[in-house]
Amino acid sequence: MRAGDGRALREFVAQPPAGFRRGAVLIIHDIWGYTDFYKDLARRITEHGHAAALVDFFGRQGDLPESMRAPERTGTKPEAMARAMQRAQQLTDERFLADMQAAVDDMQARGASHVACWGFCMGGRLADVSAARVRGLSGAVAYYGHLQAEPGRLSPLQLAAEIRIPLLGVFGGADPNITSDQIVAFRDALKTDKEIVTYPGAPHGFLRYGATAHKAAIDDALQRTYRFFDRVLTAPAKAASR
Repeated sequence: MRAGDGRALREFVAQPPAGFRRGAVLIIHDIWGYTDFYKDLARRITEHGHAAALVDFFGRQGDLPESMRAPERTGTKPEAMARAMQRAQQLTDERFLADMQAAVDDMQARGASHVACWGFCMGGRLADVSAARVRGLSGAVAYYGHLQAEPGRLSPLQLAAEIRIPLLGVFGGADPNITSDQIVAFRDALKTDKEIVTYPGAPHGFLRYGATAHKAAIDDALQRTYRFFDRVLTAPAKAASR
């Protein structure tokens, strides 16, 4: 994919037999970036009839060392976490929004009349931000997206009233960094079609790291997510306008 500034960003695109005709989902990765976990998720999305794309939003910052690219297998060791956080902080919200807009435009140019996004952790916050600030999205899904932001970055809590597209927010009840008070405040501030779900006992990142211990929460969250995509990606075309 080519960004608005001319930079080529690598992408992984998965398509069902129908191609882009039943819409597309843009995956917004977490701090670990462009990894096999999200490529596999893109393939899983196609089983439900939708195309999916993973864009490397850290393309300007480069890859982490090979040993740090699969935290679900190697563990999030302090050194790896520090390197991943340092890289993530180099991506400004302004740069992300410009690249995200280019990605949505690219999906539409390929034939997707409807485009939704699905973000995780850092990418969950950015999915909420995209719902408020990116043109052409029909819906947004945010898994354990941080609702507050450090100075200089956009906060979903502050942007909630700007969101006008359907939104699915998924949280873990055992996530220490996203409190129940924040979740309630965010839900109450949203003025759009919304579904906010919290799974008691589920930690941050449970989709990626809790395949066994939190299977029930994962299964339910995914069922809700795919129902959401079926709805927002097959709605009348006017629903995608902003």
